[in-house]
Amino acid sequence: MAEHLTIEHANFAQMGPVAHTGTRNMSVHCVIFQVGDRVILLDTGFGTKEMDNPNDLIGADALFKLGIMVDRRLTALERLKAKGIDADQVTDIVLTHLDNDHAGGLHDFPNAMVHVSKEELSAYDSTRPRGPYKPYQISHLTKFKSYEASGEKWFGLEARSLRLSDDLEMKLIPLPGHTMGHCGVAYREEGKWSLHAGDAYFDHKVNFLNPAPGLPIEIAFQTSSTDRQASIKKLQLLKAEQGAEIDIYCTHDQYDFDRWTSGRGRPDPISSSILLY
Repeated sequence: MAEHLTIEHANFAQMGPVAHTGTRNMSVHCVIFQVGDRVILLDTGFGTKEMDNPNDLIGADALFKLGIMVDRRLTALERLKAKGIDADQVTDIVLTHLDNDHAGGLHDFPNAMVHVSKEELSAYDSTRPRGPYKPYQISHLTKFKSYEASGEKWFGLEARSLRLSDDLEMKLIPLPGHTMGHCGVAYREEGKWSLHAGDAYFDHKVNFLNPAPGLPIEIAFQTSSTDRQASIKKLQLLKAEQGAEIDIYCTHDQYDFDRWTSGRGRPDPISSSILLY
């Protein structure tokens, strides 16, 4: 018997505008999948540790340059708690990548299985420095399941299927460049595919120009310019050829977030109440 599935889009952190674009705010667009009594998260945003100790864990420089709002109400733990959902109900967390604004909240859900690409986990565990990779994000309690290439394709792109529920079809779609193992996450919602593109792009207008300019924030945080630009081209082609079948959105474009919440008659009341327009 199929379990009831609900999908809710939520902002699990808030940042300042993206430089040189029309973006007024920078969301941290995450997704809550509720399958019966189970909860699956797509990214976690910052967690309660960062919000309680931002200077030490995030750093004053990042707080200032990225305009990170310190507000515990935005964390996944508090958002779920407000919905009557206990942390233990979160059985799985699917990550686009391990930067702290996407995976900082892992420590709030120590019982969850964390799903990530093999390349991303290897990069996090390596000695290659990356500012948004923070040691405090994981502990000996964190359980990872990593996924490597299998030859599977999704609309011509490499895909790695996640077997999380019979009622939820979901795949990791490698889109490297922002990080070495960065992935989008594809899933079916109301009979149509959606693709959460993570940080593969930051602005829905600028990044789908041809050629797309490199935004300062994208260049500052990229691990490979060649890979990042190749991933953008893949998304441009996917949108041009499969736009009727696939809805694409990213993490930090406020327009994308508003389109998936207020634009669909499902506003996100917490983040909407504190946004500065």
